Amino acid sequence: MTLAKAVENFDSERANGVSIERKIAWISQLDYKISAELSEPRGAEKFGGYTEMTSLETELKAPDEYGEIYSLYMNMKLDYMNGEIARFNNSTLLFNRMFKELSDFINRKQAVIKNTAIKAGDLLV
Repeated sequence: MTLAKAVENFDSERANGVSIERKIAWISQLDYKISAELSEPRGAEKFGGYTEMTSLETELKAPDEYGEIYSLYMNMKLDYMNGEIARFNNSTLLFNRMFKELSDFINRKQAVIKNTAIKAGDLLV
């Protein structure tokens, strides 16, 4: 899925007045999370982020099968920004479920290849 397609999907699902720059920033936050938690431990390069200068044809981190995660994340951010707490809670549940499914999918497909620090309380194991 491309950056343009993620923004288009979100805009078609929900009327909003959010600027394209903010939507790109939200997508960048999500791809940073995907990269840091799921891709980098498997040998991928560090993610540099997206800006308004990034091509809208840039491929995003989540596989196409999980492209809905971008709309879910932007819905969650919009609900929070608007102070719609009940909607935010619902959006968060849906996003967390999709992120867990994405995480499980990636874990099944590719093993962690780097040594990673596991935090247990205040200790790193």
